[in-house]
Amino acid sequence: MIGHDIKVTVIVIAGDKVRIGIDAPAEVEVHREEVYLEIQEANRRAATASAEGVAGLSPALRHTGGKAPRRGAATPAPPAPGPGSGPAQAPGGGTRGSAAR
Repeated sequence: MIGHDIKVTVIVIAGDKVRIGIDAPAEVEVHREEVYLEIQEANRRAATASAEGVAGLSPALRHTGGKAPRRGAATPAPPAPGPGSGPAQAPGGGTRGSAAR
């Protein structure tokens, strides 16, 4: 047991491999270490301002006069997502709640 609500169970031992099950509440994220590290790196990259992004912000602010558009006013469509954009989720995703690995 980890705390009062996370249960780790050995499911299978086969040679040098062990399969475990993790029973945890849905709000607890459960990831293999390599997936967790990929998510952390993706979050660091997403939080770092790029020179291109900052350079593109200046003309956009000049166009609006530095003010946010009025409610209901037409706004330009956001650019299509490129490689590496989107939620910081590593390939294969993570597992929430009960899982056996």
